[in-house]
Amino acid sequence: MDATDPSASLPAPLRGTHSGAFTRRTITTRWPRIAGRVIAENDFPDAINARIQALRDALPDGSIRQLHDDEAPDAALWAGYVAPHLGKTWLEAPWFFAETYFYRRLLEATGYFRPGAGRQSDPFAEQKDRGLARTGDRIEALARRRSRARDEGEESRSVLARLLRSALWGNQADLSMWTAAEEGPDHQDAEQAEEHLLVDDTPAALAQLEGWDRPARIDMLADNAGFELVSDLVLVDGLLTAEAVGQVTVHLKGHPTFVSDATIDDVHDTLEALTDAKAASVRALAGRLRTALASGRLRLRNGWVWTSPLRARELPAHVRAEIARADLLITKGDANYRRLLGDRQWDFTTPFAEAIAPLPVPVLALRTHKSEVAAGLSPDQVDRLNAEDPDWAVNGEWGVMQFAPADAS
Repeated sequence: MDATDPSASLPAPLRGTHSGAFTRRTITTRWPRIAGRVIAENDFPDAINARIQALRDALPDGSIRQLHDDEAPDAALWAGYVAPHLGKTWLEAPWFFAETYFYRRLLEATGYFRPGAGRQSDPFAEQKDRGLARTGDRIEALARRRSRARDEGEESRSVLARLLRSALWGNQADLSMWTAAEEGPDHQDAEQAEEHLLVDDTPAALAQLEGWDRPARIDMLADNAGFELVSDLVLVDGLLTAEAVGQVTVHLKGHPTFVSDATIDDVHDTLEALTDAKAASVRALAGRLRTALASGRLRLRNGWVWTSPLRARELPAHVRAEIARADLLITKGDANYRRLLGDRQWDFTTPFAEAIAPLPVPVLALRTHKSEVAAGLSPDQVDRLNAEDPDWAVNGEWGVMQFAPADAS
């Protein structure tokens, strides 16, 4: 590799050809299953289903090609993203590129950006709806605890620490891994959840918030819709109640992707569902969030970058400038974590602040482990995990809350 290339000193990206079994299994088994589910769960015409099936049949040994929906607003961007990988197989391309490309190819197949039956139709809507509906009791319990904390005037630091934990474990819900009908990972009790929290840097993140002499701006990179989105919105409600916080900006996906990743439409649909809930505490939560949206204290934003294969070291200047306006960036979930670390084969004991891309904002990453990318663990932790739970890196049972200060360079 060229020594002048800034990526020359970085670990290699994950690929299906030489990474662990999980990466290969994602490409050869999980993606075809997801494509098949899109056919089964939507009433698309035969022409659309044939295109989805053709995509499915191309996995994993078909060649990467340019997209064929030139009218899409992100078409020119994707032409550039795809160019370096033309002719490679799905297994040969870097995994992060291949995964974002797979979901974008699904939208090409359904005609999401073209006039016709699939235009602006979320191919994952049924899974998202079922995922939200089946967690009604958990949502009510979360809203009830939030209401009690407000009524009792609990100290904001302890409240935020608890809400950050709820948001972390909300990330266990992931419809690209487990369908709405399947049992995903969970913990037996709070004690086990604490045992499965491998890193907790929340004191450093909260100290960052309290260090300003003005109300802070918090930005959040959201992950999944459904229960995780509700847990994120409860965290937002807690942040906006804290004196240290003036505004929260939630960055969402510009189109459906990764099955359950949240869009702005998903936020509004979720707030509508919460508004119609039977429990008063749930309705009150929705009311506070809608008031915050109306006042501008809560802002919803999306951008093509969050559905792109760009890793954090490759973020465009305008995106870096936007997140630099925040006083703290909270990232949710596995894909955002992979983006931060470049989806590279870091030694798991590499310090998190060394592995993460240099960013102009302090970062708190809330992530449950669902892929073979990790940093910031101790050698003893890695040895114990490998011995006690060989699938720890991918099964969603283990989590981290990792903080890195802003890059001053």
